[in-house]
Amino acid sequence: MPIPTPLPDLQLHLVPAGRRLEFTTKAGCFAFVYRRCQQEDWQCVACNARSPFLDMAVLPPGAAPQYVVRYHNAAGAPLGATAMVQSHPVAMPVRTSWINL
Repeated sequence: MPIPTPLPDLQLHLVPAGRRLEFTTKAGCFAFVYRRCQQEDWQCVACNARSPFLDMAVLPPGAAPQYVVRYHNAAGAPLGATAMVQSHPVAMPVRTSWINL
């Protein structure tokens, strides 16, 4: 199995509604967004995701989620992955709020 090569195109922005991820997806590629908190197992939070992707999940205080986007072709073979990005827990809202949109 080929080892996915890192692609440095993932950006994380903290917004009032949650965490917004921006990434590029080339033609023929499908993006899968993965998240983990506190060194737990990676969890797929979006299949065939489009950018920008908004993660509005309510996370425990101090969770400091990490994200990575993995790319696959139409047959499901891995093509590559972005570098991991992490949110600093101090800057994160405790819960999402529709009022601040």
